[in-house]
Amino acid sequence: MLNTDGPFYSALRSKKNYSADIAACIESTVAHLLDNTTTARKPGMLLGKVQSGKTETFLGVVALAFDNGYDVAIVLTKGTKALTEQTYERIRRTYDEFRQQEQLQVYDIMAMPTLIGYELDQKLVVVAKKQKDNLRRLATALFERHPELARKRILIVDDEADYASIGFKLTKDERVEINKIAGQIDGIRTKLDRCDFLQVTATPYSLYLQPPDSGESDAAYEFEPTHPAFTVLVPEMPGYVGGDYYFGASEDEGRAAGLFHRSPPRNLKPCTTMTGGVSGWKTP
Repeated sequence: MLNTDGPFYSALRSKKNYSADIAACIESTVAHLLDNTTTARKPGMLLGKVQSGKTETFLGVVALAFDNGYDVAIVLTKGTKALTEQTYERIRRTYDEFRQQEQLQVYDIMAMPTLIGYELDQKLVVVAKKQKDNLRRLATALFERHPELARKRILIVDDEADYASIGFKLTKDERVEINKIAGQIDGIRTKLDRCDFLQVTATPYSLYLQPPDSGESDAAYEFEPTHPAFTVLVPEMPGYVGGDYYFGASEDEGRAAGLFHRSPPRNLKPCTTMTGGVSGWKTP
């Protein structure tokens, strides 16, 4: 039975004033995580449009997961320093009241200290960039240094899941192998006793378009297809303006979107500068 009245989710739901659709999305995702066995090969999928509120939604998922038996959340970010810092700061702000009350700790894996007794009893959110040194430190500094954490219930949230998490290459001896980052993520997961895997993306094509099986019986063929165990759609936040508006509604001159972008009329030709660059448009 899903507990939606726990302290983490209740506080966040009140603070963020979730719409009924967002709350339903968050609750459905955690219910699916509890009811399904998810792995790096069969992850849960939180699918939403670009800039539609996916991060806000998965932070709600983490809060509700904490109220339903999860102890640790690992958030994997796209492999850029700027995005990692942005995600880390956003998580700290979101859970600030819990940090102040010493109910929860948030760390960047590259700056994470050795945890002491009472910290190990708190909920824990660890942010790690999808980069080899970050993932190596995640395995050593977190789970090897604190083996008791590996026995707790853990949720891995793979943000921007289309980046680095899924990838294969053909080796010189013509074997298909998983790429290094995806292999490191998979290796971490296999060392954990109770771990669920949730991918978050707006571009899930690498997951949905994989073949149903490897198609090969050769033992040297190491490709294992990845398919979502379930998919939950992130509803658009109120006032959302995305691709449908810019590229669809913009064709309607009777709507405000029609003012965003207007392709030049077909009878115009580009003006050129002395150096040959395009400087504007003129009639033929």
